Amino acid sequence: MKKIGLFYWPKGGNVEKAATAIKARFNDADIDMIDLGQLSTEKVALYDNLIFGCSTVGADHWEDATADNKWYVMFHDLEEKNIDFGKKKTALFGLGDQINYPHHFVDGLERIHSFIAKHNVEFVGEWKDDDSYDFKDSAALHGDYFRGLPLDLDHQEDLLDTRVDAWTKAINKEFK
Repeated sequence: MKKIGLFYWPKGGNVEKAATAIKARFNDADIDMIDLGQLSTEKVALYDNLIFGCSTVGADHWEDATADNKWYVMFHDLEEKNIDFGKKKTALFGLGDQINYPHHFVDGLERIHSFIAKHNVEFVGEWKDDDSYDFKDSAALHGDYFRGLPLDLDHQEDLLDTRVDAWTKAINKEFK
């Protein structure tokens, strides 16, 4: 197995819970789980395959140029250094709340996808929309597929294991 870097933010809460569930589906020797607070562009280069995980937050937060906005820091660093991921296979997962924010379900997936796509990656792990989700709109939905694995641990925590099992099996085939 090629080495996997699993990067996520924010630390703690549902995103870290999902990242931990994903990491558990791989051999420890094959995957490192790193929060964006510990990320450097040099660390990304060490991995053959990449997984990025995020929550959905408002657009104002994605644009917030402060040191505590780790996504902004990472995006800025990648742009500044003009990093080329060299076609690394890259999968995304995102957390959202389809009941309280039905018009922006897992929009963060699209935000990360749009940015990372500029850095020469090969995306894997799209997820088919099905009747198990109940939302109005999602920027991450293109046709019948999400840009990555959408999770709602506020309202569908009971589906975490089933979804993560299926998704990690699919990306594992791509990562080999």
